Amino acid sequence: MTGSQLSAVALPWFVLESTGSPAAMGRVMAAQMVAVAVFGLLGATLAGRLGPRKVLLFSDTARAPLIALVPLLHAVGLLSMPVFMVLLFAVGSFFAPYVASQQAILPAVVGDDETLLSKANARLQGATRLTILLGPPTAGLLIAALGAPAVLFLDGLSFLASALLLRWGLPRDLPIPAPPRRGRLRDSFAVLVKDRLLGGWTLSQVLGEGAWQALFALIPVFVLLRHGSSALAGVLLGSFGGGALLGTFLVGPALRRLSNLRLAVLGRVGQGIAFLALLLPLGPVSLAVFLAVVGVLNGLSNAPMAAVRTAAIPAPLRSATLTVIAASALSGGTLGLAVAGTAVESAGLTRTFAGLVAIQVCGVVLFLLGATAVRRRPAAAT
Repeated sequence: MTGSQLSAVALPWFVLESTGSPAAMGRVMAAQMVAVAVFGLLGATLAGRLGPRKVLLFSDTARAPLIALVPLLHAVGLLSMPVFMVLLFAVGSFFAPYVASQQAILPAVVGDDETLLSKANARLQGATRLTILLGPPTAGLLIAALGAPAVLFLDGLSFLASALLLRWGLPRDLPIPAPPRRGRLRDSFAVLVKDRLLGGWTLSQVLGEGAWQALFALIPVFVLLRHGSSALAGVLLGSFGGGALLGTFLVGPALRRLSNLRLAVLGRVGQGIAFLALLLPLGPVSLAVFLAVVGVLNGLSNAPMAAVRTAAIPAPLRSATLTVIAASALSGGTLGLAVAGTAVESAGLTRTFAGLVAIQVCGVVLFLLGATAVRRRPAAAT
């Protein structure tokens, strides 16, 4: 994730420097997210068949050379825009099964109890949020010193390091329930349709991810158009990471007073309210404060949300269903990335930010509708 956070700044900066077009940046960045929509659903069946451990190992091993090809081809003058987009498309094809496998493997480690799952998710997300805190500011400095292509090569090395660590550290004999031989994808969709919480939260996540990805894509645009500093772009993205890391630290204390469901709802509603700040004229300092606040709320809500959702899915279908959910949510992110640059060019930053606020509010409404449909389920054995 540290390498990916370096690329989160280096990729859009590289495209903006090369083309000078926010719309081109949006299309290139959306290429890897389109793969989530295309291969996410197909990956649900594969993730269920292979199991989460194999998916994690294969994904990291494959993405290392793919992302490293970007700077290598650029160095020899063979990186055309179509080739660039194809490589990012290939990298993105692994994302949904990977994220889903991370969540699906946790019950085999800590059990099905929602509180334990929430704490385990908080630790996993805490590690991720730490990289969001440190990665973007580091990327800004590295881009200034080495250039964006060199930073992308470091991302390729990070995937290789991750694959080696997982091969060494992940047990081979985790008690993961075997999925049904047939109908994994059909059964996963049936779970989402029948369970109002899972269905409502999935639709909410589609809208929320679209707004988040558009916002993250627009931060380099905001900086480049008004300030021209890659270091400032890294600091702004890092402020979100710092807030999100703090939010994950608060999950444990908050669970002593609130249930997983109430904590998830509190954080999600808070994010929707905080997004109203985008309607105001924001400078670099106020934008950094906004990103830190929504980061805290995001970190506070994601772990309990993941715990409630994972516990609600039948164990044999978890890998496949979580992959479908991830693919659906990141498809919204694809649309957000693809539209963000064009929206800025045609409507300007102020109106585009207002659109993100409206999308977040709709997502909060769907989340609340899903939360109100929760029924008492039998307590999971621990």
